[in-house]
Amino acid sequence: MLAKHFDYNQSKKLKELIAMRKVHVITQKEAVAEEKLTACTAIVIDVFLATSTIAFLLENNFEPIYAVKDSECAIELSKKQSEPHILLGEKKGESLPGFGYPDPGLIRQSDEKKGAIICSTNGTIAIEKASKSKTLFISSLVNGHLIAEQIHLQQDNSSIVLICSGNDNRFSMEDFIGAGQIVEHLMIKGDYDLSDSSKLAREAYRHAEKRSFVDLYECETAHLLKKFNFPDAVEFVLRHHEQVDVVPIFIEGKIINDYQVTATKEM
Repeated sequence: MLAKHFDYNQSKKLKELIAMRKVHVITQKEAVAEEKLTACTAIVIDVFLATSTIAFLLENNFEPIYAVKDSECAIELSKKQSEPHILLGEKKGESLPGFGYPDPGLIRQSDEKKGAIICSTNGTIAIEKASKSKTLFISSLVNGHLIAEQIHLQQDNSSIVLICSGNDNRFSMEDFIGAGQIVEHLMIKGDYDLSDSSKLAREAYRHAEKRSFVDLYECETAHLLKKFNFPDAVEFVLRHHEQVDVVPIFIEGKIINDYQVTATKEM
């Protein structure tokens, strides 16, 4: 009997494929199965506006940040805080009494470090749903390149789950493109096993970037922000595409900046 020929190159490729980290995109928070995230690296994306606001808060000396699901939880948590902090929030796009609006363009540098408590219709709820993940990052178009770099530096093989917050139980164009940004940067840095949703998100990001994100000015959330008199929020976020040097990470119930010298912006 002839011995079967063993293809070492094929075996090597198979091992490399098995070792590749999987990347999946969930298109809205309502589809998240929380119990399946415990062994995963998760990234929550709410480009307009919660995760962009969180990035700008960290950049402007607001830390730690607490993301809660609604105003009641925010007020209750605020009562327990002994350190200076601010309250930001909205519900279905509308302002909340006693809260600042979570428009990143309204954030100003704090002279001294302050905490922040933020609630929103989509992003902060998505963060809560993903809070039991092995590792949880917060991303937007303003800092997604650094999130991808930090993920690429991880010393584990956990699956990567990109969670688009969506728009009140609906698909959100800007979050899907934000997920694609991370996929694009991951693939530039190495090899990853992409799900169908990840492949589509990557193509959506590539297309949008080539067009300078012009379609996002007409997305559903952009029109909602105009309706509630925050017409400049979308332009502000897009103008800061990959310009905010923060890596928000959720640890022990709060969000801090995990930006390291190893996660530097390309010059």
